[in-house]
Amino acid sequence: MDLSEFIAIGLPVLAALMVAGCIIHAWFAARKPAPAGRFFRPRVVIACLLHLLFAGAVYWLLNDGGWFTATYNWTDPDNFHLVLAIFEALCVVVVIALVAARKRFFYKLAIDLLIIQFIIAASLLSLFLWFVLTYQPKMF
Repeated sequence: MDLSEFIAIGLPVLAALMVAGCIIHAWFAARKPAPAGRFFRPRVVIACLLHLLFAGAVYWLLNDGGWFTATYNWTDPDNFHLVLAIFEALCVVVVIALVAARKRFFYKLAIDLLIIQFIIAASLLSLFLWFVLTYQPKMF
C-alpha cells in the first residue's frame, strides 16, 4: 500500500472518527442541565454564521475548481474533496436542526464541528502557504 492509497482510505476514516467523537461529546455534554434564559445568544448566532460561511466558501471552492463535474473513484487521493463536501453538508444540517429544535445537543455538536472546521481551514491554509513558498517554476 503506497501513500496515496493510505491517504485515500485513511482520510474518510479519520473524518468519520472525528465526527463520531463530536457526536459522543455533544451527547454527554447535553445531559447537563441547560442554563435558563434566551437561547439565541450572540455566541450561538456567531457559531451558526461561521458554519454557513465556511460551508459556502468550501462549496464555492469545490465548484470553482471543477470537482463537482469530474468523476473520481474511491482510491483517488482527491477523496479529500468528497470528505469536505459531506462534512460541510453535515454542518449545515446541524445548523438547521439547531435553529429548528433549539436543543443543547445541537448547540454542543455545532461548536464541536466548528472546531473541526477551524482545523480544516488551518490545514488548507498551511498547505497553500507551503505550495506558495516552495513553488519553483520550470524553465524550458
